Amino acid sequence: MRKIKKIILHCSDSEFGNALLIDFWHKQRGWKGIGYHYVVQNGHPYSKTNTPHKLTFLDGMIEAGRPERNGGAHARGHNKDSLGICMIGKPGEFTHAQLVSVRALILNIQNRYNLSIDDVYGHYEFDLAKTCPGLDMYFFREYIKNHDKLNQLLDKET
Repeated sequence: MRKIKKIILHCSDSEFGNALLIDFWHKQRGWKGIGYHYVVQNGHPYSKTNTPHKLTFLDGMIEAGRPERNGGAHARGHNKDSLGICMIGKPGEFTHAQLVSVRALILNIQNRYNLSIDDVYGHYEFDLAKTCPGLDMYFFREYIKNHDKLNQLLDKET
């Protein structure tokens, strides 16, 4: 079993997609298959021409990609000891459901592999030529850590 030391967050840089489509795209590039371990959908699995309306039941749905036991193909030099999560969407353009789902997924992975919040990265933190996932990772890590506290404060105000 490989040692998981970090979680790396990505985006598809497309307005639509799902694990099956990413698998197809990655095979077109000559890879063995999907490079990410998880994909978080945005409700648009196919091009907006084919599915013009958002499929809300798919928004935030987490799909399995490459098995966790296998190294990824998502962050050069970091694939052996990481899990890759791809959120469907353009950099920084994610739905509330996606953010809630990816937070739950990250917390689950952290628990299973005994990782801290400091083990969660955006792809751009390893490759300055990348902008993905298009989130300020400092604030996103704070969101992961303090989401429950934030919700408690908001609940008190209403």
